[in-house]
Amino acid sequence: MKALLSVLFMVVLSNGFAQILNKDIKNNYPTRFYFESQRMNMYRSLVSNDAFLPTPLGERASEMALPVWSQQLGMCLGLSRHFYLDAGVSWLQNGESYAFEATDSDSSFAYQTKYRYLALPLQLKATFGKKLQFYTGAGLVPALYQGYRQDLQWTNALGAKYDDQIKINNAMNSFTIAWIASAGLDFQLDDKFNLRLGLIYRSQLNNSYSPYEAYVHKSVGWGFNFGISIKL
Repeated sequence: MKALLSVLFMVVLSNGFAQILNKDIKNNYPTRFYFESQRMNMYRSLVSNDAFLPTPLGERASEMALPVWSQQLGMCLGLSRHFYLDAGVSWLQNGESYAFEATDSDSSFAYQTKYRYLALPLQLKATFGKKLQFYTGAGLVPALYQGYRQDLQWTNALGAKYDDQIKINNAMNSFTIAWIASAGLDFQLDDKFNLRLGLIYRSQLNNSYSPYEAYVHKSVGWGFNFGISIKL
């Protein structure tokens, strides 16, 4: 009988402790699921791969930034009252562009290059505030290469327009990793939903191309993100 009472006491005690802990988790460790879009102004660092074959950059030295969209699903997992992990799955894009116009004729040539990845961004973030929360964070973005797209447009000396598209590039590295920093605001809309607005900076750590290509290419860019989250 004493053993039975002891077991019942332990069950009640454990249940009460779990309720207190769950209440504390709900108050201090909010778990949120979110979807967001990212508008990034992407560029790259590009240098000759001297370890393989020294190669001049040529016209690629004149490449410019390219605005691209990325989409992300994720979850925020609380660690303490002011710190949480932001982990997600992202359809991520990098890119660059080029444009040339002749001064003595109507000739022109331009392209926009996009590199597409399936990424798993992970950030440690700090947050402060209640209904209006400020957050800042940093982390890593490992990514698997998924595809390549280059849109080309050109005109001849008489101004006739042409275009083409390239979707195959066998020179790509299958894996990249970048570091990321972010800051922004969470606006509480009601008891469950928040609006997310922020700024992002992302810089790639390794080469986008394979080790035996002429150049070492590392994407870098900044932009903003916006989305909505729901408290679970």
